[in-house]
Amino acid sequence: MLINTLLIAIPKMGYVALLMFIIFYIYAAFGNMFYENINKDLWGDISISLLTLFRVATFEDWTDIMYETMVVHPMSWIYYITFIFLGSFVFLNMMVGIVIDSFAEERDKMDGKDKNKDIVDQLYIKEKLKNLDTRFDRLEQILNKK
Repeated sequence: MLINTLLIAIPKMGYVALLMFIIFYIYAAFGNMFYENINKDLWGDISISLLTLFRVATFEDWTDIMYETMVVHPMSWIYYITFIFLGSFVFLNMMVGIVIDSFAEERDKMDGKDKNKDIVDQLYIKEKLKNLDTRFDRLEQILNKK
């Protein structure tokens, strides 16, 4: 069941990973543009900037990187906080949510529950209730005439 869940979740996770890569790339471009002259080892080009942002996203001495840039750009903390909020909190929670949702779908399949079947059953019951209501109205009319 766990393996099936992860296999089902992979395509959905791919879309989130693609969006995450776009955010990383945008932040890496800005980091390279603004902080390249501060430390070429961390912000020398886009690929190095991406590795630096991965380091920030995994919380590996990210404050050292931030304090180094804050010496030149005192408001650079905004850059790091927004990146951490997006990269670490939002996207990683989306990944966890996708896995949990896929797990729930797989569990429902194993239990024999089908969302579409439930909807069809509800529509069937609703239609039957309408028919009963119509019959009840006719019976009431017949009784009222007598």
